[in-house]
Amino acid sequence: MRPRIGVLALLVVALTAGGAGLSWWQADRARDEMRAQLLLQADQRGRQLADAMGGQMDALLSGIDLALLQLRREWDGDAARFDPLARALLAALPAGAVSHVTVVGADGRTVYNSLDNAERVWVGDREHFQAHLDGGDRLVVGAPVLSRLGKNWTFIVNRPIVRDGTFAGTMNMSVTTDYVASKLAALELSPRDVVALVHPSGVFMARSRDNAQAMGQRLPADRPFLTDPAATHGAFRTPGLVDGIARLYSWRRLSDHGLVVAIGLDEAAALAPLEAGAGGGTTMVLRALVAAAVLLGGSVAWLLWLSDRRQRALERSEQRYRALIDNASDAIFFNQGGRFTYLNPAAVRLFGARDASELIGTPVIERIHPDSRAAVIDRVRVLTRERRAVPPLAERYLRLDGSVVDVEVTAAPYADDGEAGMQVIVRDITERRRAEQALQQLNAELEQRVVQRTAEIAAARDEAERANRAKSEFLSRMSHELRTPLNAILGFGQLLAMDRSDPARATHVREILAAGRHLLELINEVLDLARIEAGHFSVSVEPVALGPLVDECTGLLRPQADARGITLHGGGADVPWTVRADRTRLRQVLLNLIGNAIKYNRPQGLVSVHGVADGDVVRLRVDDTGPGLDAAQRARLFVPFERLGVADPQIEGTGIGLALSKRLIELMGGAIGVDSRPGEGSSFWVELPRAVDPPLAVDAPSAAGEAVAAAPAASPRIDVVCIEDNEANARLVEHICALRPAVRLHTAMTPAEGLALVHAHRPALVLLDIHLPEIDGYEVLRRLRADPATRDVPAVAVSANAMPRDVERAREAGFDGYLTKPLQVADVLSLLDAHGAAGPG
Repeated sequence: MRPRIGVLALLVVALTAGGAGLSWWQADRARDEMRAQLLLQADQRGRQLADAMGGQMDALLSGIDLALLQLRREWDGDAARFDPLARALLAALPAGAVSHVTVVGADGRTVYNSLDNAERVWVGDREHFQAHLDGGDRLVVGAPVLSRLGKNWTFIVNRPIVRDGTFAGTMNMSVTTDYVASKLAALELSPRDVVALVHPSGVFMARSRDNAQAMGQRLPADRPFLTDPAATHGAFRTPGLVDGIARLYSWRRLSDHGLVVAIGLDEAAALAPLEAGAGGGTTMVLRALVAAAVLLGGSVAWLLWLSDRRQRALERSEQRYRALIDNASDAIFFNQGGRFTYLNPAAVRLFGARDASELIGTPVIERIHPDSRAAVIDRVRVLTRERRAVPPLAERYLRLDGSVVDVEVTAAPYADDGEAGMQVIVRDITERRRAEQALQQLNAELEQRVVQRTAEIAAARDEAERANRAKSEFLSRMSHELRTPLNAILGFGQLLAMDRSDPARATHVREILAAGRHLLELINEVLDLARIEAGHFSVSVEPVALGPLVDECTGLLRPQADARGITLHGGGADVPWTVRADRTRLRQVLLNLIGNAIKYNRPQGLVSVHGVADGDVVRLRVDDTGPGLDAAQRARLFVPFERLGVADPQIEGTGIGLALSKRLIELMGGAIGVDSRPGEGSSFWVELPRAVDPPLAVDAPSAAGEAVAAAPAASPRIDVVCIEDNEANARLVEHICALRPAVRLHTAMTPAEGLALVHAHRPALVLLDIHLPEIDGYEVLRRLRADPATRDVPAVAVSANAMPRDVERAREAGFDGYLTKPLQVADVLSLLDAHGAAGPG
């Protein structure tokens, strides 16, 4: 019995060992098969999700690109006009997608920013700017940066601005990474799964989870999509850089932009059914080795139970996958052998079917519009030959009722029971096409409005230029018409003043000259103010010593102060500084301020002139002891033609002086103001930039017209020709020339007569009026210079046109000098003396 028992024991042991070994082999093989199946399912699921999310990212970037193209067409360099258009377009984009719009000039510095248009930032070294310097026109997506204005993470999407074939900058939109992260998170994966958008440089652009921690981090260079930039899709396993969770990654590269969409599925969750089965198998094998007889039968039962459990795990995984596909917003269908094998509810709705059975088994090509079939056939060949995904393609599908729907299609290959097929993801882009058409219509309307507005601006510009020319012509006529009669009044007045034989008449002449000069001063002030208002006035800023200038002004006004019993304090010693100013115009301002302080002061009052330097600014003050000014009076003080002393008939004035002074000081880069209270007097002040250069030498002021140059010693007789059509002015020149016996004057009232006199006498000097009948003085001069016989005869312009541009024009025309009406007798005599010394003899 023992051998039988031993054999039986050996048989039991052998059977037990064989059963245990068989169980172990079956468990290990089943585990390997299940692992391969789970990894395949995870890979297919990841690829489908990556394709779906890649389509969404392409759609988002396409929408932003349309907006950039629209903004680029609108940009003309006018930030104020461009701002409302940019804000309107931002409002039309999805809320939170774009934080702001910027425009960068060709020098790399921002010229417009919708968050803060005053902000100017240099971005010339940024990759998204440098990418456009090669002259190409393409959409560029930059790496994320932390926005200094928005205080959030954004990445730049931009297009180049090209003007006349030359790079003129970039049009930029800043896309918020939080918005992109929210779009990635919309897939509603399990808590440990993740979706990421990665820049070609390996930097995270957005992450569905822990987006804030991911920003600024760069993936290792060993990631497949970084090692091979030409690869379009793939899969790999690795721990997550942000949280260290081991995941199965599937990725897809967006063909137009190089961006990568990566789907990371939790490896532990994907292989959970395998791990659950493996632990139980090991336990059962160990028990089989300990209890051989029981294990042999139990192993079979356990294997059946394990197989059922695995099947349920696979079914649960399939259910999750099916739920994801069934609940997807995009239409998804499987194509095997050119026929529908599966359609999700969104695909059923897209094709207008009641349920999937209406389409299962029917040819897919029947649902493709004839216009798109050639492109679809080509893509199927690529999928079949290269077994790789292809980028999204815009197509047109046919619903069962025959209607057409615009779609965007992404296709990827897959295998089912050894039979190759395609998984197709379809997005209805009808609304997007409508939006594009609406945008195109809006663009056309905007272009029409731009054309209309451009025409209106051109018309307004032409009208403004016409008005400006009319104003200039008016000022020129006013200068001429007002100065011409004053020429005779002041000229003959000066001649009369030279005769001192009758004291009573001399007093009358002084009154005439005083009134005439006052009238001339008023005319000059009105014309100066009008020229400033018209933008035709300029100043010559140079270093000016205040001391000599103040001494000159106080010296001129001291007789006026003495006549009114006003004490005038202060002089050059109180202002030892040099400022940057136009000396002539600053003298005009100081004379006005000091003159007003004397004119509006109380009897036996006081006027003081002093200054103070504060850093780079010098303040010159003119204080008086007058009645002072209240707030309302101070507000009217610098308004043209507002005169505060109008109620006092003893005080002369037009209200122009202070308004003109304010504009002159502002043209010199300074400021003017007043500090005053009723009953406490007034303090007028002028602030000007302090100069570091030495002042230019200035000749001592001359009393032009007050003293007439004495006749020089006997000199040779000279001929002078005067061409003047105004009889009074011609007689004035005759009387002035009579003061020089050596001068023989020949007067002509017309240009033709004057040319004849010049040819006949070859004069030492020609006094030529500009405004003449038939032809003007410029044409007369041109004819003189064109004739070899008269080419070298000196010619001096005599005109009532006193504008700087008139003098400049005369110099450019070739005149040897310019005398402004009203004539100063001393100036004319000096001119005659100078040319007499150079005359023949």
